[in-house]
Amino acid sequence: MTAATETHSPYAPPPEPGKAASAALTLAMHALLIAVLFIGVKWTTRAPEPVFAELWAPVATPPAPQPAVEQPSAPPKPEPKVEPRPEPRPEARAEPVEKPDIALEKERKLKEQKAREEEERRERERQEKLRKEKEAAALKAKQEAEQKAKQDAALREQARRDEFERMKRELAGATGTAPQAAAPNVGSTTSLAGDPAARAGYVDKIRAKIKGNIVLPPEMKGNPEAVFDVVQLPTGEVLSVKLRKSSGVKAYDDAVERAILKSSPLPRPDRAELFERNLELRFRPFD
Repeated sequence: MTAATETHSPYAPPPEPGKAASAALTLAMHALLIAVLFIGVKWTTRAPEPVFAELWAPVATPPAPQPAVEQPSAPPKPEPKVEPRPEPRPEARAEPVEKPDIALEKERKLKEQKAREEEERRERERQEKLRKEKEAAALKAKQEAEQKAKQDAALREQARRDEFERMKRELAGATGTAPQAAAPNVGSTTSLAGDPAARAGYVDKIRAKIKGNIVLPPEMKGNPEAVFDVVQLPTGEVLSVKLRKSSGVKAYDDAVERAILKSSPLPRPDRAELFERNLELRFRPFD
């Protein structure tokens, strides 16, 4: 049986049409590709020229709007109950972060405070220096005053002696007798002339002048006695006053002492021999 007369079985698949033509076309294309590759490799004798290309970003196309799909309505949810937030305690609050201008202000105030403290320290030192200078000046003035007082006392003592010698000479010239060899005891409260009445009159004159200068303190009670020792010059000038016995009322004692000093010079005796340098004077407020 030949191929022209060959019949197909009814159960065999039919032959594929164009199978031979497809195979021939495939071989021809492979041969052409190999030839092109060979010619392209051999033909390139110069460097390829640069190729420039511009790149463009694709423009985003907005998506098409989706059709709104109606959702089934859900029942509204109950709103949550907002509980009030408790205020934090002052001690629990965080310290705020200081801003730069606040920090600069604090630094400026701190510098000013340090400057004030330094100025106060300098002022205290200056005041202390002035106080020491004043104390030194006061001490120097006091020493100079004491020195001057000593010199004045020495001059008054010398004047008293000169006056006493002059009175002795005058007394000797008036009586025509020579002066006593021994000087009178000026520290004694007993009259050298032996005349108690004359002496008492002399002391009364002194007490009367002093009592005229006594200013009694208010509400003076009783009649206490105050005794003073008074030292005087022959001229009656009071050298010193010393309280021997207090009356018990300090205000009265001070008043009598001021009166004695105010009464200087004291009255002089009628006769030189009655003069006493040291006097014991007694005072009562209502005598």
